Amino acid sequence: MVFDNLILRYFPFFGVVYSGGLLLSAYYFQYFVGLKPCQMCIWQRWPHYAVIFFCLLIILKKKYAVTLLIFAALSALTTSIIGIWHSGVELEFFYLPEGCSSSGQGSIENVQDLINKPMIGCNIIAWSFLELSMTNWNTILSLIETLIFIYLVYFLKSLYHEKTKQL
Repeated sequence: MVFDNLILRYFPFFGVVYSGGLLLSAYYFQYFVGLKPCQMCIWQRWPHYAVIFFCLLIILKKKYAVTLLIFAALSALTTSIIGIWHSGVELEFFYLPEGCSSSGQGSIENVQDLINKPMIGCNIIAWSFLELSMTNWNTILSLIETLIFIYLVYFLKSLYHEKTKQL
């Protein structure tokens, strides 16, 4: 029962800390290590913001916890899917998306075009650890987060059904 209460009380903070930690590590590498993100790296960040948003909504609206948790799981899954695509681009299994070329091609007509242009190509591995790129790590960790959210949805639904049977 203590475990049930801990999960019910603190599970939204897990998503905030987990996705927030992944975002903070990406920003650390960007601003303190000097690794410039490509366009697909930026795309992978947006679903983490959505996870944080949905988890914060759960804190405010516990009544809709299961539904919001499903949305958080879908957001974590989205960044994993983008990560799989990005990993395929890095390994040259997939074509580069438009605007992700590292060849320096493309027209720059004004300063805004230069600002919007990614600093590194999506097919370049700028950092790796244990032979896995940052994209691979984000994909793996986001899949783990997705699985944890799916488990929590199942756990919350079963807990809800137990409480309704007791009444």
